[in-house]
Amino acid sequence: MHKAAVVFAALFIISGCIQNNKNAASYNLYAEKENWLSLPDNITHSVDVFYIYPTVCASDISNICPANDMQMQNAAQRVIKLQAAAFSKYANIFAPYYTQYDIEAIEYSNYNEIEKIMQNNIQGINEIYSDIDYYFKHYNKSRPFILVSHSQGSAVMKYVLSSYMKKHTEYYKIMVAAYVIGYPVTEKFMAENPHLKFANGSGDTGVIIAFEVQSPNKAGIDALYTEGRLVINPVNWKRDETPAAKEENLGSLDQNTLKITTPGIADAVLDLDKGVVLCTTIDENKYQIPIPSVFGTGSYHGQSFQLYYVNLGENAKERIDNFMKNKKIK
Repeated sequence: MHKAAVVFAALFIISGCIQNNKNAASYNLYAEKENWLSLPDNITHSVDVFYIYPTVCASDISNICPANDMQMQNAAQRVIKLQAAAFSKYANIFAPYYTQYDIEAIEYSNYNEIEKIMQNNIQGINEIYSDIDYYFKHYNKSRPFILVSHSQGSAVMKYVLSSYMKKHTEYYKIMVAAYVIGYPVTEKFMAENPHLKFANGSGDTGVIIAFEVQSPNKAGIDALYTEGRLVINPVNWKRDETPAAKEENLGSLDQNTLKITTPGIADAVLDLDKGVVLCTTIDENKYQIPIPSVFGTGSYHGQSFQLYYVNLGENAKERIDNFMKNKKIK
C-alpha cells in the first residue's frame, strides 16, 4: 500500500510544529486564512469547536510534514469530514494546519517512547499555543467552546489542557468539554493536573472524554497501551462495564460514502483493565487499522469517530445544553 494511503487509513499520532518564516516577532501565522484547515466565514452557532487533526503526513523526504505541505493539507481536508464534522450541527468548526510527524517516526515504539518524542517537540507545542491563542483573541468572542482531537492531535491537545488552560483560566472556565480521542489520558496525567476533570457521565461539563476502540481479539503490538488509561463508553456514556448494544448506537459514518447508518454498526463495552472500548459487531479485517508495526491486529484506532459519529455530536449537544443552563443559573 502506498505510504499516503496507509497514513490516511491510519489517522495516527504524534505532535506537530509549524514553521514561521516571517521575522517579525509579533507576526502570527494564523493571521492568514490559508493556514487554517477550517475558519468559518459566518458564525452560525453559539458554541465553537477547536479541532486538532491526527497524523495524515506521508513525507517522502523526511518524517516531518511542514504546515504548508499539500499532501498533508489535502489529507486533513478529508479527515475533518470524518471527525470534527460530527459536531458541525451544533458548533462552529475552527482548525489550523500544523506541522506533524508521519507514522514512520513511531513505528515499533511503545507509549513511553512516544511520550518522550512529544516532550521533545517544544516547537510544535509552542506553535499550537500560538494558534489557539490567536483563536481566543481574534475569533472566539467569549463563546463557549469544545476541544476535539484524535491521535497525534490528542497528544498535542493534552499539552493544551495541562499547560495552556492551566495558565488561561479565563478560557478554561468556558470550555464545555474536551474530546481527546485516540491517545491515552491516564490517572497519572489527571493527578498531575488537578485543575482538569475526567467525564463521569453523559452530561457533565468542563470535562475530558477519551477512548480507544479495539476488537476483543486484539493481538500484537499496541503502541498506545499504558497502565491507568481512562475510558468512557461512547454509546451509553458510562464508565463501568455495562454493555451498549449496537441498536443503542445513534449512527455510524461510512468513511468512503460519508453516509450515516442508523442505528450504528458498532456496539461498545469497556475493558477497564486495558482502558479501552471493545467492539464486537464489526468485521475486524475490514475495519482494523492496517499498520501492524504500531497497532498489531484488531485495533480500530482509525475508526474511533466514524463508529460512534452521531453519538459524539448528540453528546456534545447534551453537554452544551447543560453548560448553557448552568451559565444562566449562575
